[in-house]
Amino acid sequence: MAKVRLLTSMAGIGFAHDEGAIIDVTDAEAKRYLDAGIAEALISAEPKIERAVKKGVIEKAIKG
Repeated sequence: MAKVRLLTSMAGIGFAHDEGAIIDVTDAEAKRYLDAGIAEALISAEPKIERAVKKGVIEKAIKG
């Protein structure tokens, strides 16, 4: 998925977007919008966060 900022308003069946709206589109849609000049690509300002997770010890209950 890609994020684009619309340079013009657009509407269709079931959707309407104003000029300047930031929308999520598929990569193919983003390419079409960029080629047509109706949108500009956005670079994600949010870095992907990786978190280190410590593996825990799994204890099994044993019936005796």
